[in-house]
Parts: sequence; C-alpha cells; structure tokens
Amino acid sequence: MRAPLKMWRPLALSVSLVFNAHAGTVLTTDGVLHEGELAIDHGITVRVSSATAKLALSGILRARFATTDGTFQSGLVLVNGARIAGAFTSLNNTAVKIESKRITVPGNAVAWAVYNPIAPAVAAQIPRGRTGALLPGGDFFEGTPRGGDASSVKVLSEIFGPRTFSATGIHALILREIQPQPAAFDVLTRDGSIYPALDVGFGDRAEITLRHPLYNGLRVPASDIVEIRASTARLLPLDGIKPTAVTPAPGRDVAKCFLANASFHGGALKLGTREVETGFECAAGATVLWKPSPGAGIFYAFVAANADTPAGQKLTFSVYGGGRLAGRSAPLAAGDPPAMLRCEIPAAESLALRIESNGGAASNGTWGEPMLLRR
Repeated sequence: MRAPLKMWRPLALSVSLVFNAHAGTVLTTDGVLHEGELAIDHGITVRVSSATAKLALSGILRARFATTDGTFQSGLVLVNGARIAGAFTSLNNTAVKIESKRITVPGNAVAWAVYNPIAPAVAAQIPRGRTGALLPGGDFFEGTPRGGDASSVKVLSEIFGPRTFSATGIHALILREIQPQPAAFDVLTRDGSIYPALDVGFGDRAEITLRHPLYNGLRVPASDIVEIRASTARLLPLDGIKPTAVTPAPGRDVAKCFLANASFHGGALKLGTREVETGFECAAGATVLWKPSPGAGIFYAFVAANADTPAGQKLTFSVYGGGRLAGRSAPLAAGDPPAMLRCEIPAAESLALRIESNGGAASNGTWGEPMLLRR
C-alpha cells in the first residue's frame, strides 16, 4: 500500500496580522511542512507574504523558530529530562534553586549538575545506571556523589576513595538516572534549556506559559523560544536509536551504506542541496533494520535523492513493518525537492528502511528527521 506523499507547501492564508516574527518552519501531524515567519499570538501563527494562518498546537509535531546544536549548557538536568540552564545553589540542600529563573526543585529531582557545557556526543557516552563525575575528554570517574556547590563536587569511589573535583575541572556530576516522564510538549529555549510540559498556554502577550509541577506557571517570552515540539514521550527521533543491523548494498562496504547525522562526504547532512539537522544517509540497495521495532505509530521522514545521483536515475524510499510494506515514496531524482513520507507503522517485530534505485550505478539518498509518533 502506498502512503500519501506530502510535500513542502505554503499555507492556506487568512487575515493579515502585524507581529514580531521569526523565520521558521512548522511540521504538522498531517505531514506538511509550513515555512514562513512564526510568531506567538494566542497560538502559533505563520505568515507567508502579507497573510497569516494560525495552527492548533494539538496538530503540530514541531514548530522551529531557530536552530540549536543540542549542547548541554551549565545548569541542571532533571530526572524528568528537563534541562534548566543557569547558576544553581548547593546540591547539599533538600531543594536546589536556579534563582535567575525563580525555579526551585527538590534535590532528588536533579539527575545531573552540569558545570561546563557538554556536547551531545559526549553526553551519550555517560554510562547508564552509574553515578560519578564526567571529566574533560569524556572520562568518567565512577562513585557515590557526596555533595557539590558552585566551586567543587565530592565523589566517593570504592577503589580510589574520596575525591574532590574543582567546578572548573569537571563537566558534570551525575547523581541519578534520567527517566523521562509523560509530557505533551517539549519547549526549547535559546539558553539551551528544555522544558517538558503537560500543557502550553498562550495569553495576550507574546509569550507562553508552561504547566508542570516542577516549574508551573513559568513564562517564556517568544523571543527566547527555539522550538516547541511533541515531547520525546510521544515523538521518538529514530536518528538516536542504533539500528540492529544494516544489510549493505551489493558490492558496497557496510560503512558506506549507513551514516547517522552526517554525510558520507563529510560535513553537514543534506536533503538534496538543503541542510537537515538530523537523519541518515543511506546507500540505494541497503536495508536498515530495527528489531525489535521502536513501536507502533505514524512514521515521518523527509526523503530526497542526493545531489550527485546520476542523471536519469531515480530513488524510491520504502518503509516496512514486520516485513510488510507500510509506505513508499514516489521515485525521486537529483534536484527533485525533498518529499515527506508519512505512513502508519503497525505493532510488529521489526521496522526496516530501504532505498531502491532504477539504475545500476551506486547512489545514495537521505532520510531527514526520521521520527515515530507513538500511539
């Protein structure tokens, strides 16, 4: 069965408004990417030329006002997955404050205390289920945290005994495991914070208000917003999940058949000639498999043939659930605009992505922003 193929398109336009807007994009649950100037005005409003349209938050997968590199900034990472950037008070107290934001959280709600910025790739190497100190270079000093403040942290190691680390010589103190909890949305801000929220409210001002027990009523000005998206409890990015197996294309090395969040040629990942933040570059003829499947739901990805695809050659992108075809794109040639592939994924034992070509020459395509909206 062929799934409907959605394309980039301008919005259906309505009455014109005057507002302070930021160029951005909104991806909606029907698989359409809206591009224009975004603003917060009793909701999320998109302006194209001289007219505007308002989109319901319930129908939005993500509204991106700006871009971010995902760096963990100095501040707190909470057990629920929130990142709150800013100077924090002593970790030795029963409650920890970030006074610049007037946020106070219980001490046992803090998972990480970040003293110096951490790149996402380094953060991904932190051992799961362990506590201790993350040191420069990604080294991990395992032990039981014994406290910390603005100047230093203390860790007790079973092997090396007690150690004290200066705040300038440590990336983070890892106190407990991050365990994301149910939320409707994640709100990303320009200082590197991420706030899971049970709900997002829109008022008369150009701001939003978050509902969550740990920071209930927190107001975020529109100028500080980077992105509002369905929470990771609902929307699962597939670029962060290592495939179970990659079956290489005939005659090609597996290392040249699949690469996440980068290009085989080096540099940024691209959809045709257009850069994309997350996704996979894959060889035509290769199969990427997750077993067990990440789950049932709606699969989304922007797909495009790479710019160096030989003339006359077209690539078809297919999605399989449990070995059965769930969705397939139209054939795409070099220079064709990226297309949205959206399809239902049933509860099945596996999920597979495959690109097929109508020609014999080696070629590659890109799955941009692959994600699963879980049921």
